[in-house]
Amino acid sequence: MNLQTVAQRLMAVIIGLQGWLEAVRMRVQPYVERWLADWKESPENREADFVQDADYFIIHQEPLRARVLVKTILIAVALFIMWTAVALIDEITKGEGKVIPSSQIQILQSLDGGIVAEINVKEGQVVEAGQILLRVDPTRFESSVRENRSQYLALTAKVARLRALAEGLPFVPPPEVMVEDPKTVQDEQRLYQTARSNVEAQISIARQQLIQRQQELSEMRFKREQASQAYELTAKELAVTKPLIDSGAVSEVELLRLERDTSRFRGERDMASAQILRSQAAMSEASRKIEEVELNARNEVRKDLAETMAKLNAFTEGGVGLADKVKHAAIRSPVKGTVSRLLVNTVGGVVQPGRDLVEVVPLDDALILEAKVAPKDIAFLRPGQPAMVKFTAYDFSTYGGLEAKLEHIGADSITDEKGNTFFLVRVRTNKSRLGANLPIIPGMVAEVDIITGQKSILAYLLKPVLRAKQGALTER
Repeated sequence: MNLQTVAQRLMAVIIGLQGWLEAVRMRVQPYVERWLADWKESPENREADFVQDADYFIIHQEPLRARVLVKTILIAVALFIMWTAVALIDEITKGEGKVIPSSQIQILQSLDGGIVAEINVKEGQVVEAGQILLRVDPTRFESSVRENRSQYLALTAKVARLRALAEGLPFVPPPEVMVEDPKTVQDEQRLYQTARSNVEAQISIARQQLIQRQQELSEMRFKREQASQAYELTAKELAVTKPLIDSGAVSEVELLRLERDTSRFRGERDMASAQILRSQAAMSEASRKIEEVELNARNEVRKDLAETMAKLNAFTEGGVGLADKVKHAAIRSPVKGTVSRLLVNTVGGVVQPGRDLVEVVPLDDALILEAKVAPKDIAFLRPGQPAMVKFTAYDFSTYGGLEAKLEHIGADSITDEKGNTFFLVRVRTNKSRLGANLPIIPGMVAEVDIITGQKSILAYLLKPVLRAKQGALTER
């Protein structure tokens, strides 16, 4: 009911009171006027009328008392109506529900199975979040972890060595390998030195071949220079001697010798030129071989590095999985709660992977209640509305209830096997118990009163009348 409606009803009550007071005034006015007239008369007249007045009041005494009583009742009724118009009461939607665990029952399992090494709890015991409930023997997992760690360190050192060789840098072993596996560091250091020595030896041989080809080139150039000079001299001498044959100054034998020398020196010159070309080609080959040695060595190292990195990544992932197995060998409680069932009771017994071991019922600072609400009331419910939870196990008049808030409203109605239709809602209490010695456990039944609003007492009293008015005069 809004303020405008309340104001309208108050105005109606006030107008009714005004009419009633006007009627009272009309009834009382003759008596008041007569009383005033009596006071205006002389004492003699008053004494003369005394007997007459006494008779009058005796006649009218009984009706006057009845009128006063009626007026008092009417005033009381008017005040009551005014009070009911302004006094507010809570509108409540009721539901029947029960306590459910706020995190649901936690069922703990063994991921990989094994032999039970420890059982640290018993049924009914309260445990904290993270507390170890039981432990599966982790020996085989720890052995695998150590083996994986050893291979991981070896591959890490190898990657550092190959990276240093590929980039032509000094070998700097990883600190973790130096601390945990110094022998592997020494082995990798020796392999690094051996690889560097092999590459340097191949490069040294190629450089020696290059130097040899450079020396051969120098010799061939010197021979070609000498042959060219000798050829030029003999060619000039031959040119000068040929004209002297006719005069007989030079014998024909001498001319043949000069021609032979000229041809020989020309051949030596041409041979030296060809040898120079071969030496230059050999020098280029030697230079290329030096580069090829370095390139092949680095390519081989890079290929090995890529393969080693792939193995290292695989071992890294495998190490995470093995460490997780060791971690999950200790079965810990995920929440604070009570051990409701302990499904393993033998130390040394074997559990299969995925088998249920322990059930823990959560104990939170708040409780969750799932209640059934009639479909006719669901339209007035909103998340966040206050509620009062009254547990049937504890008398509400003696122990009280728990304050709560509406947390969730079901998206659709549900029909049970008996044909009853309802909506499921969930409320969360502010506390988990009524008192130090009055705990609330899952499964307890309670009545949930959800406060959906407020209305005046007058509106509550008039509700049947208004409902009847809506249906009045509409029957067939």
